Order: sequence, then C-alpha cells, then structure tokens
Amino acid sequence: MSAVPGPTALEEEASRQDVLAPAARETLRPAIYLPGQIDRVTGTRTHYTVESAVRAAVATTITHPATIAYHFKRAILLDGVIHVGRHRHRLSESPLPGCSGEERHLTAAALASSAMGSKYFGHWLRDDCAQYFLAEAAGTCLCTRRPEFRHAGDYEAAFGQDWTPIDRARIDHLVIFNDYAQNGLKRARYEVLRARLRARYRAREGLRWVYLRRGPSGEPREIENEREIAEALTRLGFATVDVHEAGMQEIVEALMGAEAVVSMEGSHVAHCAFACPETCALLVLQPADRFSPNHRGWTQCLGMRFGFVVGRRGERGYRFSALEIGQTLDRMLKVAV
Repeated sequence: MSAVPGPTALEEEASRQDVLAPAARETLRPAIYLPGQIDRVTGTRTHYTVESAVRAAVATTITHPATIAYHFKRAILLDGVIHVGRHRHRLSESPLPGCSGEERHLTAAALASSAMGSKYFGHWLRDDCAQYFLAEAAGTCLCTRRPEFRHAGDYEAAFGQDWTPIDRARIDHLVIFNDYAQNGLKRARYEVLRARLRARYRAREGLRWVYLRRGPSGEPREIENEREIAEALTRLGFATVDVHEAGMQEIVEALMGAEAVVSMEGSHVAHCAFACPETCALLVLQPADRFSPNHRGWTQCLGMRFGFVVGRRGERGYRFSALEIGQTLDRMLKVAV
C-alpha cells in the first residue's frame, strides 16, 4: 500500500520563478529606546518568539530575502484558498461574509492580496497596496475578499487601485509573489503611493507633533493612564488625532507635516507609512506581552527614525511612563536626520 503524498511548499509547485530583486544585506539605523526596556518584554505575536521579535526590533544589520514571482499553471481559488497542485495557499481561515458562489475563468492573473492583509488593516495598507503594483504589471490583479476596513475605500480611491474581490476562479496562469523584503524595490513602490497622497492632500499648517490615538479600533489594547500621557504630550506641543473618530483625509493631512508621531502599536500606525515625511520620528508604545517589531522594517526602508517604549500590563490594559516617553522622544529628536 503506497503512502498518500502530503502537501507541498509553494515554490515546489511553481513552473517558473523570476527574481525581481536579489537578496541583499543592509546596515540599519539604530532603534532608539531607553535602558531596561527590553527586559520588560514577556510576549509577542504568534508568528514570532520573544527572542526573534526583540532581535528584529534592535538589529543593526539585516539580510533582505529576494523578491520573487512564482508562476503556476492551472490554479483554483476557492473562498480564500488558492489550490496549486498539492499546495494550499491560504489567504483566510474561513469564507468571509459576502462571498459569491460565482466562479470565474481567468486566463492570467497575479495575486495582489496576502494572508496578513486579508486579516489586518495595517498589512493590507502597507503590504498589499504596494504588492498591487507587482500584480498590475504581471497581468490581471487578483484581489481576494477581506474585512471592510474603515479607511480602506478612501485609500483605494487615492491610490487609484481597484480591490473588487474575486471569491472563486479557475486560473490558467497565476503569479504569486514573495514580497516580504523591505528593499529598494519595495521603497520605489512606497514612494509612488506617497506621491499619490501628496498630490491629493495638503499638510495641516503648524502641526509638527502628533499623538495618533488608537481608541477602541481593532483588537483591544487599552492604555490605562492614557489621559496622563495625552496631557503630558499636549504640554510638549503634541496634537491628538483619534483614528477611530477621524476620517482618512483628516488623519493623512495631520501626519503629512509631522516631525514626530507617538502611537500605541497596531495596524493604525500604517497610516504613517504613506503620510509622514521621511524625516519623521515614530515612537511606538509597545505592550510588554505582545511586543512587535512590525514597524521597524518599513520605517528603516523609508529612512524614518524608529523608537519604542515598553508598557507593563495593568488591571484594565497597559501602563506607560510619560517620563520615559518624553526621554525617548528627546533622544529621537536629537538624532541627526
């Protein structure tokens, strides 16, 4: 009795691989943080270990993986899962509301969506909207269904992108990208998207420092002493912008002239990637039990300064030191651009 073949890796099913940008090693601008911050970290996101998350956040060098286009023959898209040979490329855990039972036939298509972007607004905005250009250049953009992120429609219009989802399709020739690297190819696409925002919106005059308030949006991440922090930042000259209440235009125009932004870690920080100047300093408030290096890569790619303060778990959320925030900002703003 023969064994049943198991699932395969994505690259094993590809009929061809095109290297769009080779692997490259880069020296990184140092992350800025106070002594003792790393010792507070107790946990991280599911696809990291504490050690790998901390290492990525404070590394001084990185080897970017190659950006690769994988070509496949005879692929099937079924409710968020792409089937190619014995590989299952899962973009969503289960069909999202609104999925259509209509099946389309596509002669050629390239995937613009990603698994993370199909779940989180920040990854969709920062990663998928940049990957859209690769898909557009390769043929018909294949966009799969994602949640109805609040500000997504405004970004689609500003970027000139059509994210109409396709739920089911048979595809004769499909291209899927490995586009994780924050390399020169990624920066070139970031710059196109940033230019499209600058052509559409104008920075609010006199707004130099911004506290980008997360509010109740996304997964719960409450700051217990947020009033204390907001008041301390106000005394330093910061203006508060609440992403839960503000529209996309208000957020973008507030960030376009920012010299420094302070914000709780989360998907909403991705607004900064396309709105903030390259000279901006981003200070991320990191929960000790879900520490994430997520924003280090794209800030480095764009030339921005990156720093963090780690907050301890409290009874109702997280507590951050207003003094440590001020001291870290002071260090960040003294760093030469």
